[in-house]
Amino acid sequence: MKRYLCFLSLLLWLVTGVSTLHAEVTATATLSVQSFPVGRAAQLSINVQGVRSFQPQVPEVEDLRFHPRGQSTQVQIINGDYSASVTSTYLVEALRSGSFIIPPIKIETKEGLVETAAIPFTVTDAKQTTQAQPAAKGATSTTRLGSGEADEVAFMRVVPEKQASYSGEVVPVEIKVYFRDGLQANLNSVPQLTGEGFVLEQLTGEPTRTREVVGNSRYAVLIWDSALTGIKEGAHTLSMELDATLLLRQQRRDSFGRNSFFGDFFSSYREKEVKVTSPKLEMQVLSLPEEGKPANFSGAIGEFHLQVNAEPLVIAKGDPVTLTMTVSGEGNFDRVQAPELQEKEGWKSYSPSSVFHQEGRRNLGKKVFEQALVAKSDDVKHVPSLAFSYFDPHAQRYKNLVSAPIPLNIQSVLAAYDNAKDTSLHAGMVDEEEIDVVQTNKTETKQLLPGLAPLQLDSGKMNTKLEPLFVNRWFLLFCAMVLFLIGIVMIVRFRQAKLAGNPRLQRQRSMQQLQSQREKEMSLCFTAGDSHGFLRSCRTLIQEQLGLLWDMEAAAITLSDLQGRLTPDSVLVGIFKAAEESAYSGQELSKEQMQEFSAGLKKELEALL
Repeated sequence: MKRYLCFLSLLLWLVTGVSTLHAEVTATATLSVQSFPVGRAAQLSINVQGVRSFQPQVPEVEDLRFHPRGQSTQVQIINGDYSASVTSTYLVEALRSGSFIIPPIKIETKEGLVETAAIPFTVTDAKQTTQAQPAAKGATSTTRLGSGEADEVAFMRVVPEKQASYSGEVVPVEIKVYFRDGLQANLNSVPQLTGEGFVLEQLTGEPTRTREVVGNSRYAVLIWDSALTGIKEGAHTLSMELDATLLLRQQRRDSFGRNSFFGDFFSSYREKEVKVTSPKLEMQVLSLPEEGKPANFSGAIGEFHLQVNAEPLVIAKGDPVTLTMTVSGEGNFDRVQAPELQEKEGWKSYSPSSVFHQEGRRNLGKKVFEQALVAKSDDVKHVPSLAFSYFDPHAQRYKNLVSAPIPLNIQSVLAAYDNAKDTSLHAGMVDEEEIDVVQTNKTETKQLLPGLAPLQLDSGKMNTKLEPLFVNRWFLLFCAMVLFLIGIVMIVRFRQAKLAGNPRLQRQRSMQQLQSQREKEMSLCFTAGDSHGFLRSCRTLIQEQLGLLWDMEAAAITLSDLQGRLTPDSVLVGIFKAAEESAYSGQELSKEQMQEFSAGLKKELEALL
């Protein structure tokens, strides 16, 4: 009996496999909506019947962006007929309003080349509202859901740490999206902020997944930990929204309109697009007080601590001292700049470098600065104290952290040489007890020699020709190699000393190295079509170059700094402004625009070197 069943299974598999090979291949493409505003996206579904996998050739359409969302496969066996289909999903984003047409999409299969029909659609202005139209058969519909109610299918809650903050202060916020347990949902976007006056930290990585019971219902919960930063003073109303696609189950009904007895077995599913929104938040941005504001205040807001170290502490005149300044705590580290010397006379300082180490959330960690100092005279007895100022939002006042002076010993070059010589002599001396032992052994040897008989009477062959060591060729070659290596070391040391004593040359070399590194990043982003990463690299390159040129912290340079120091028609101002607009609004560039920005940026920076 088992053999009979196995034979039938094998026969059925062969029949279905053959039917698959000879199944007709067809392709269709549908758009979820025929009209949507700028700033939103429509879902493009490409379905191919008769194949198990395919790779569509998505056409390039001006002012349209196609974002892949995945691929799904469906296999059906109905009355012995075997069929397979694959659906690829894309999000279609428009950069402007107007009428568009998605050209036929070509798909290469083993059976040949198939293509879909063209799809026309309209994109309206973001400020316009269109009357909702009934969805066509087979298309999905869009519904805006309320939030904060336990009887909803899906809702969102946004919980900021506080609702009143100062301009530039980082406010941690928790974003929680609830979906009814057992409901199948696909996210079409991450939570987006709507409203003015605040900027939401970019959400990266997967959200935390958990389950909660709200009222009498169980929900699957997605949690994002992010932060809000106020940029405009005053009261603001904010909310967040997220686009998702729900897979809803439909039951079959009999001829009397009642649920069929076999509905659970033959039920179908339909897709429904929803927009999950959060309740409106009333947030307020306070202005920083002018009373008591220190002169060295850079905009840091939070709770910070300062630690300063210096090394070496025993140096010769002209040698550099490396300061390591660590600012740790919680706050907006993008506004934290290096602490300043309280006494700058008698010291030559170089631009500090900084590295931020995140510890958990974005606004928690430490920022480490390194700065080189050179004393101009040997009368300096200590490294001056350093000061760092910030605003404490809990105490609602400015605080100034000052480090203690660090003792320093500056010796003359001759004294440093004598110390090194004494150390080398002591290192090469032999202990007195060892010398006595050597002399005793020599004495004993002389006493024993007269009474010893020679072991060999024949003196052997004598060598009458003795050559000094410096006549040998191998010795001369060895000396030449040593002199060559010494010359190379002296040239390298001379170049290093020249570079250390010439801040302009050192700054120019640093600018060239940073520019080369950022241009590689821009080239990779251009190849990948990542305009956001391209503009971010452009903005960082401008900050680094101008930071070295203006002797400022690179991360602290803003658009207002460029507009105040450069001419209004400067290419750097335009690129910097485009980068900030892209970070806040998500605007993208075409490859032609990226090429134009790259050429203009390179030409402008070469003029600065």
